[in-house]
Amino acid sequence: MEDVNISINSDIKRPQGVPNILSISPDWPRKGHDLCLASSAPSWSQQLKNGWSSTAKTNLEEEEKSLTKKVLNVGKKGEKLKPLETQVAGHGTGDKISHRGMLLHEDGFVLKPAQAPPKGTREIEFYSTISDSQHPVDRKLYSLIPKFYGTERLSRDGLNPSQYLVLEDLTQGMVAPCVMDVKIGAKTYGPMATPAKIAQEDAKYLGTKKPLGFSVLGIINRSGEDGRLKRYDKSFGMQLQTDSVKQILNVFFNTTSENPAIVAKLVKHFTALLEDVQQFFASQTHYHIYASSILLVYDHCVFAHVDKAGKNQVWCNEDIGKHVRLKIIDFAHVFPAHGELDHNFIYGLDNLCNLFKSFNFAG
Repeated sequence: MEDVNISINSDIKRPQGVPNILSISPDWPRKGHDLCLASSAPSWSQQLKNGWSSTAKTNLEEEEKSLTKKVLNVGKKGEKLKPLETQVAGHGTGDKISHRGMLLHEDGFVLKPAQAPPKGTREIEFYSTISDSQHPVDRKLYSLIPKFYGTERLSRDGLNPSQYLVLEDLTQGMVAPCVMDVKIGAKTYGPMATPAKIAQEDAKYLGTKKPLGFSVLGIINRSGEDGRLKRYDKSFGMQLQTDSVKQILNVFFNTTSENPAIVAKLVKHFTALLEDVQQFFASQTHYHIYASSILLVYDHCVFAHVDKAGKNQVWCNEDIGKHVRLKIIDFAHVFPAHGELDHNFIYGLDNLCNLFKSFNFAG
């Protein structure tokens, strides 16, 4: 995979292209996330904050502090950026992984291109609000999404600088990450969608989106001792039928060739993580989240070191859990819930969780 020719405009201290919404103070990050919202009219996030407790700054975990400092080195170490090989959906995916998609920095974070307003503006504002808030709902939600480290402006292959969100790399430290992107919701458009947009979205993933409330956007699995990578794009998810959704986990865990005992342990850990998300959405009434995904990641290395009898000699249940991650991603379509549960998200989440609970692979 070729690296990307990137130059960084390190003189820019504030993100451009998001007027009157988000700014980062010139000496950020003096104390953790020194993010401030500035708008002439109250934004949806500011309305949500009204009446909430003060968002006094708190010290971040040492790991997060260290990583935030590394973000400041992007301008000096642009050569450490390359296309994110494990991106399975979104811009820059398909036949060729390219600089149009997400970028990986070797120090442990990814850079996601900001979409054009209002989508990009809304996502940046969401991340900045959630990461800085002390409200219990926001703190719990922030634990379920990638950590946010602000924005950077990059010039790619001599083109005009564009804005990126700097996020946690969910595959950091993994030897051979396997990834699945599942978009949640039977409705994958916001309340302001046009009739044309609604018709376009409703015509996709007919076998699972409406019947089950989720869509499989892409999968990366691996096989063999060398962890050979195989990529399944959106065509896999579009061809799925309601009665064949078991294929999803068969592909994700490569059950035709992997140890069933380890597969069972992976399923157990992912089920527990999904149930944690379920518990949160069963009560939160602050946000309605459309067209967001759940990203599931595990390290294929857990299938290593198996003896001739097929018994894993290395990985106990707790060890495998260290190689399993699950987060909610993509927040370009987040809107106030006005005190109502997010039934659209809950429906898809419940069915995805049931898929894992009912999965019974015996080899």
